[in-house]
Amino acid sequence: MDETLTVEPFGFFTLDSLRAGWYLVWRQLVRVVPLAVVSALAGAGLGRLGFPVLGLLICALGVLAAVVWAIVLVPQLASQWAESYHGYPLTGRARVWWAISWRSMVASAVAAVVLTPPTMVGASLSIAFPGSALGGLGKLIMGLLSLVNAAAAILTTGWAMSKVASMQLTGLPMTTLPFERVGGPVEPVAVSAGHHEQVTAETGHEMHEMPATPLAMAPAAPIAVAPAVTAPVAVAPAPVIVAPAPSPARPAPVAVAAPALAHAPAEGKRQCPKCGLHETERGTVIGWYCTICGWRESRR
Repeated sequence: MDETLTVEPFGFFTLDSLRAGWYLVWRQLVRVVPLAVVSALAGAGLGRLGFPVLGLLICALGVLAAVVWAIVLVPQLASQWAESYHGYPLTGRARVWWAISWRSMVASAVAAVVLTPPTMVGASLSIAFPGSALGGLGKLIMGLLSLVNAAAAILTTGWAMSKVASMQLTGLPMTTLPFERVGGPVEPVAVSAGHHEQVTAETGHEMHEMPATPLAMAPAAPIAVAPAVTAPVAVAPAPVIVAPAPSPARPAPVAVAAPALAHAPAEGKRQCPKCGLHETERGTVIGWYCTICGWRESRR
């Protein structure tokens, strides 16, 4: 029976949303920020050399290129994340960019509305009390709110990516990765979404998953096995053990049958008619009786 993927979107305030958003944000920043910085430095250098218009033009073009590149990177990086996490890439770059962008803009607007009062308090303290403890407190509040805004933007991006993946990938067949069994043929093993490791039933060793993409496994090359060469082996004859002859000084014992014991008649005693022994006694009252079997002479 074919199994299908069931992709659930992440919760907003979860570590999964934070990880997914950070996956996209830092890969985007390491590409876009250097381009913007280099263009700004080049424009400033041309301005100091006496070409302010050219420097301003280069700076503006560099910033514009960085913004366009950041927009292009959003669907590309989101598709890479979905492929590495769920096994399928996202399709439709324009739809992916719009689905992530409008959710990020709405969440950023809500965060701005919520954080506006404390931001105004921090700005007022820093302006009204410059160089004092209250002014330092206002600057600290504004710095903390900047970090909160950045964290909210990352969470929003990761949550939006999970929503897009849930809409596009739910219902697709589960991907399979072929793993080579020990001592057997290659067997496809089902890989569920979001799992990162599995244990084979044959060996019990832990196996880490690769990105769940349909991979074409090259057939294993045949291994040439040299025929076994049997060499003649010399076998020594088994030693013959000779039993020593019996010594003439000690002749072998001869079994002699013991003679049957005969019941010798006791002198002066009467033979018992019951057991045939002469172990009888004569009493003054009861007469003859046997001490062995208890026979008694009857008197009438």
